Amino acid sequence: TKRLFLFSLLEKAWSGSPVQFAWQKTLGNFLAVTGNCVAMDWDKDGDTLAIITDKSSAIILWDANTNKTSQVDSGMR
Repeated sequence: TKRLFLFSLLEKAWSGSPVQFAWQKTLGNFLAVTGNCVAMDWDKDGDTLAIITDKSSAIILWDANTNKTSQVDSGMR
């Protein structure tokens, strides 16, 4: 059974940052929403979300199966 959740985002909660979102590929169980990153996207299987911020050279990886994060240094400054 599919569930649909409806929610709203308060504009003041994002401090004027553009809001970005990315649906999880394949399963569509997760919607990633952020207001403080340069880019984000899911891997082809929808297991891992990659997030790039403008204040760090690290790429943040979030594993949807384990709910754990890790970081990879992009080498860019």
